Amino acid sequence: MIFLDMNRENAGIAYELFEDAVRAKEVLFRPFGNQNDFCRFFMENQADEVHKITILEEHGWGFASGCFLSGESRAYLSMIVVKKEMQGQGIGKTMLACLEERLRKESGVSKIEIVFFNPMTFPWQIPGKKTADHPNAPGVDVGSKAYLFFKNCRYRDYAMQNSYYLDLHDYSEPDFAEDIKEGLEKENITIEIYNSDRHYGMEEMIHKFQNPLWEREILGETAKGENSRPILIAAHNGKVIGFTGPLDVEKSGRGYFCGIGVDPDYRGKRISTILFCKLCISLKEKGAGFMSLFTGENNPARNIYEAAGFRIVRSWADMRKEWKDG
Repeated sequence: MIFLDMNRENAGIAYELFEDAVRAKEVLFRPFGNQNDFCRFFMENQADEVHKITILEEHGWGFASGCFLSGESRAYLSMIVVKKEMQGQGIGKTMLACLEERLRKESGVSKIEIVFFNPMTFPWQIPGKKTADHPNAPGVDVGSKAYLFFKNCRYRDYAMQNSYYLDLHDYSEPDFAEDIKEGLEKENITIEIYNSDRHYGMEEMIHKFQNPLWEREILGETAKGENSRPILIAAHNGKVIGFTGPLDVEKSGRGYFCGIGVDPDYRGKRISTILFCKLCISLKEKGAGFMSLFTGENNPARNIYEAAGFRIVRSWADMRKEWKDG
């Protein structure tokens, strides 16, 4: 079996394979809509340090794609699609082995993962919601054929993620929220929009979480000054002790969600719960029709989301394959 590097001349075959898989509901991914977008996604690096490898079976029976970041200890498996009538004949397994060999050889790593950290992000459609999608798939859909396929190819689960959804059209603040807010106000803790002229300690608090995404998103946003998107915070006498946001509405109508965090010194007061409820209300007021997010099966934060009315719509496995020979 021969595999070719995907290029502008043969990409149309892979594009049709992908769109057919979406139409047949074999995958939850959102269609690209046109071949140019497909090519840009699978062939053009999103940043200088991202290296993409996409291969195509010579007869057009399937394609597979992965990537790696310079200096990282792992590579990422992004996509594998086999033509429906050719499935079950070992094409996918052979193609996967070829891609794994390429990724390991070119990156020098001994570990490949299927996980949300992949810099190639795949928007997916929320089942049963025609106009709702989420910007990134956090692993392998456990309800898909792919889950068993990867298990049979020696990929192992190392974490489980749940995707949550909430329709905001009829959303209102839960009854319990008022009592919590009253208790916080007695301690001079308030929920408000961040203002660098009135508040202090944002940078110090964000650094405590040691979360590179939050440092880029939140501190990057505050650095924009008057052009920044609003960020909801919890403040204690002007000191920033919690955050969520930025407040933004995506083209799909999804309320944007980067994350939520509370200073460890102030936990146990249900500040996160109130911050999150206020986020939902604020996004609704800005015109968002829904929110979606994902979190680990054992992450205590799920209690916050469930208390606000979110429900699980899909479960995913973060999967990993390792080689001992380095």
